[in-house]
Amino acid sequence: MASYNKGKVLSTYGAKENAVLVKEDWTKRWENHHIAFHMPQADPDLVKFKDRLSNGGSKVFVPLCGKTLDLLYLVELGHEVIGCEICEMPILEFFEDHSVKYERWQHPTAPFEIFKGIDKKITIYKGDFFELKSSIVGKFDGAWDRGAFGSVHPSLEFKYADVMNDLMKANGRYILSTFEYETALPGPPFSVHAEDIAAALGRYFNISKLEYYETKDYNFLQRAACPVTGITISLLSPK
Repeated sequence: MASYNKGKVLSTYGAKENAVLVKEDWTKRWENHHIAFHMPQADPDLVKFKDRLSNGGSKVFVPLCGKTLDLLYLVELGHEVIGCEICEMPILEFFEDHSVKYERWQHPTAPFEIFKGIDKKITIYKGDFFELKSSIVGKFDGAWDRGAFGSVHPSLEFKYADVMNDLMKANGRYILSTFEYETALPGPPFSVHAEDIAAALGRYFNISKLEYYETKDYNFLQRAACPVTGITISLLSPK
């Protein structure tokens, strides 16, 4: 998954590697296969907590989706799935890799190109996540956020929460998966602590922890001499 901001850097961080990444940065990352936590299968935590994802509805949002196989898994569960991704390369690879026929067109009033599956209920909006509104995509029964919140620069977490609040139905269910580690890494992904989630998303959502565990499975952490990271799975429901 990917994060981005079309404007200038909003951070007070001094190091270049802590700058907000723009569309061109993420395009280069995809071209160089430098996407830190793309998985070759559906995320095990999504599989484990799939029944907590919605409260009876079936329209599910996957922010900053890249080409995650979670999209296919959610469709196989019977959901209508909508993703958002700023780079064209992973969108095309997703549809082509899985032989999903699609149509594409430009949204008539919003800055998004729409890729819609013909034989599967998958739609991806190509454009800036921070420009997405419920007036464009509607509201969602569920959201699966694996690493997306932790991919945006910390200076954009409150803005990210504003978008998610607008997109969720009043009885929606939002499952959030975040990384937490102690070694100083430039990110993304950024280390997300409970207080970060509470400060940004707690303004709009009730938050409960479903699970916390530690893992050594991520190569980007091993390369940075940070062999262990904590994974927190949280369930959010609108207040």
